[in-house]
Amino acid sequence: MNRDFEIRQLLRAYRSGLMSEAAFEEEMTRLEQGNGEQAQAQPGFEALGRVYRSEREAVINFLDELHATQMEAAIGFAKWAAVCRTTGLRTGLLMIAERDAYHARVLERRVRELGGELHGSPTEKGSRLVELLANREISELDKLLALISFIRDPQEAVAPILQFASLLRSDLETRQALRLLAEDELSSSTWLHEICAVLSAQASDNPQATRPSQSNPERGPEPGPRG
Repeated sequence: MNRDFEIRQLLRAYRSGLMSEAAFEEEMTRLEQGNGEQAQAQPGFEALGRVYRSEREAVINFLDELHATQMEAAIGFAKWAAVCRTTGLRTGLLMIAERDAYHARVLERRVRELGGELHGSPTEKGSRLVELLANREISELDKLLALISFIRDPQEAVAPILQFASLLRSDLETRQALRLLAEDELSSSTWLHEICAVLSAQASDNPQATRPSQSNPERGPEPGPRG
């Protein structure tokens, strides 16, 4: 990309309020370090097996992908809650849906502040999962088991978020946002695992417990994800 064109784009984003002063200064510093072969020789920002031109570029890309995931989750859990008839489960699903929707709004705002745009779209795997969660003919236990197979270990699920956050040096805003988001995700995933274990135990004791109208995780953890 032409250096002058990049500068004009940065100035336009900064003057219109779409990019913060810190992000603007970081990008200008990168451009001023050189062009041509000298610029190409500058080391990039490496994160999660990929190399970017700058920390800002890496952040925008990561937040874009994470935003799409959070939106899918918010929609999926909201649709599940709409058809859920299991005592104690519905409230937790609504809380998770609201939490993920809030995450998506925060991520979108941060991308805009950095002068970026959102391009992420739903994945085929995510769309199938949303369809499964919205299906009232599928039992709550089967939906939970599908989620657990997708999120086998809550700690491992949030590890990439925490790892990426730990790599950030200049973007402290995004680092703290990702740390808090990871804590929320860990809470939600852990709660889903606990509820799944409770309903599985009930199903073993009483096969009729898997029916939506009769399921009740009252012997398990307190309804609603912690956090």
